[in-house]
Amino acid sequence: MLASRAGLVMDPGSKVTYNGVEIGRVGKITETVRDGKPAAKFTLEVYPRYLALIPSNVNADIKATTVFGGKYVSLTTPAHPSPQKISAHTVLDARSVTTEINTLFQTITSIAQKVDPVKLNLTLSAAAQSLAGLGEKFGQSVVNANAVLDEVNPRMPQARKDIQRLAALGDTYADASPDLFDFLNNAVVTSRTINAQQKDLDQALLSAAGFGNTGADLFTKGGPYLARGAADLVPTAQLLDTYSPEIYCLMRSEVDALGPTGAAEGGFNGYSLNMDTEVLSGLGLIANPVSAVPVIASLVGGIAGVVGGAPNPYIWPENLPRVNARGGPGGAPGCWQKISRDLWPAPELVMDTGNSIAPYNHLDTGSPYAIEYVWGRQVGDNTINP
Repeated sequence: MLASRAGLVMDPGSKVTYNGVEIGRVGKITETVRDGKPAAKFTLEVYPRYLALIPSNVNADIKATTVFGGKYVSLTTPAHPSPQKISAHTVLDARSVTTEINTLFQTITSIAQKVDPVKLNLTLSAAAQSLAGLGEKFGQSVVNANAVLDEVNPRMPQARKDIQRLAALGDTYADASPDLFDFLNNAVVTSRTINAQQKDLDQALLSAAGFGNTGADLFTKGGPYLARGAADLVPTAQLLDTYSPEIYCLMRSEVDALGPTGAAEGGFNGYSLNMDTEVLSGLGLIANPVSAVPVIASLVGGIAGVVGGAPNPYIWPENLPRVNARGGPGGAPGCWQKISRDLWPAPELVMDTGNSIAPYNHLDTGSPYAIEYVWGRQVGDNTINP
């Protein structure tokens, strides 16, 4: 093993360790030259049974057992050990030699020779005065720093990953740098355009401010009315929402009936109407006396209405319409799909609606009479001329 120096208390017979386990002794220490500089050469006597365990790139250091104790050779496994092992002729290079007391004293002496003792004393005195009375705060600062480190240490793996990703981020910015520079160049052009149109821009902003003030005044004055209008629309919207299935059903039924109705009335040509007209003449009545029966019945009914009065008027609450329809899709009002042979069983919708004819299911004279519309009521309580 070669080292820059052997140290003060390094003698033949000092132990050699590998990962803390003693595996041999230092056989001999001699002086040699390496790269034109004096160096120490160590002949290590390692037990042969350990040679197959030590990689060729093993780390070698000269360490001391204590501050004033003897030194020994410490071999440690590297982070990435080589598959090749050491042999009897392998030359190791010691990475470091433990700092010794004489070296420390020599360093301190060289520093002391360059420092003025009076100035050093004044500096130390000023430092002592500035720190006087701050021991508790300084101790608390150390405690706080320790708490910060306790929080930071668990996050160090993530911090290392983030730092490693900075390289990928730098590559991304490097790839995007042409686009970024183009953006900056375009921003310069845009800034010059805005500067050239500064007066127009000021006028536009003033106009926008005026428009905003006008709109604010309008909504301030008309706000209550708008709120009232929106509130009044709520019942209407709720009613439309309630009857939306019926509205949809009505529209769909109109569309479905448009085709047959148009074909029956005119064939969708826009100008013709299909009609079936029959001429009824006196000769027809003579040829077919039976056809006169509806005509005579109609005339008799008209005369009876004039004399006997019109049908009974609408009376509340006897004639209120029924609202008993049921059986829509899912039990709710609405439209079923188009009826086809695949829709089985056929849907059922009970239309129990309309005006009740009860109790007017018997023969009676109508009221009011037709003459009452001209001269008022002649029987019973008099009324004004309607």
